[in-house]
Amino acid sequence: MSLTVFERAKRYIAKCPPAISGNDGHSATFRVAAVLAHGFALSENDALTVMREWNQRCEPPWTERELLHKVESVKRAPHSQPRGHLLGCGEQLDWPRGNGFPPSPRRVRLDPVTVVDCFLNGFRCSEIELAEASPIPIEGDWKYDGALIVGSLYQAQERINFVTEFQKKEDRDGKLKANPKGRGLTVERDALVARFEQYGTDTDEAGAWLRMNPVDGRGIGDANVTAFRFALLESDTLPMELQLSLLARLPLPLAAILSSGGRSFHAWVRVDARDAHDYRRRVSRLLELVGRFGVDGKNKNPSRLSRLPGAQRSIGAAGDGVQRLLYLNPLPEQRRILG
Repeated sequence: MSLTVFERAKRYIAKCPPAISGNDGHSATFRVAAVLAHGFALSENDALTVMREWNQRCEPPWTERELLHKVESVKRAPHSQPRGHLLGCGEQLDWPRGNGFPPSPRRVRLDPVTVVDCFLNGFRCSEIELAEASPIPIEGDWKYDGALIVGSLYQAQERINFVTEFQKKEDRDGKLKANPKGRGLTVERDALVARFEQYGTDTDEAGAWLRMNPVDGRGIGDANVTAFRFALLESDTLPMELQLSLLARLPLPLAAILSSGGRSFHAWVRVDARDAHDYRRRVSRLLELVGRFGVDGKNKNPSRLSRLPGAQRSIGAAGDGVQRLLYLNPLPEQRRILG
């Protein structure tokens, strides 16, 4: 009697090594989820059933929420093979229905996790190691990180905009998320530093956001930007361990790296463009170069918001939800931070 797809998938995963903390466990878990949800095309429930059994061998075991996140990440990630490629007998599920013909050959696109793994070649970096490499010391109470980043990266009399208001929204999977809302507050650098030094960073249950590039005080759009200084790099597809290690090894002029309080890190690349046109040209090229690593390619506009260090979120939080400053360099060079 032939095995069912579910039974075949279980046997396959039984031969996969467990995820071990400190030994690239995030990547190992992502690969198992990819085999089940993409390679064998199992449903979410069936994939989780097999992963729970495999998870018993992991050190330490993942939470149910973390396993579900891995399966959902597989759905969003690009893959080099069609869904169902492990079914055998040509049962690849990406064939168009009705005409009986397979799809045209496509350019092979490697999974970003695989690409980053190859690029890093075993290198890993912790938050502590990154902070120790920071030219500006990262120390003291994290609630005052906002004062540190604003005082270090902006000039006197430049106006900085930040936002704490938000609107709640459910994503496609029914999870609650918060999007920034309104114009926020625009304050001159020295006044904002004094505010954050006295009271700590402004925050709400969604945390807070900072507009990376200074504005003229009359608005918050691209037309109001007065210095085209920073571009944003972030990824929602890579495991956080790989995100941080990748940022430490990319040969880019990184001025700041911070935790979003969720499941990503934000990196500010110093571009110092002449104007909006030059900014978009430079940032488009930058995002094209790092796109193979799973970096979000939509962050092209100069009025882009990033997370504001020193805030703490509960909506969409990972861990304690703190938006921590991890690395700060006002005059970065185009080289790796570590390695």
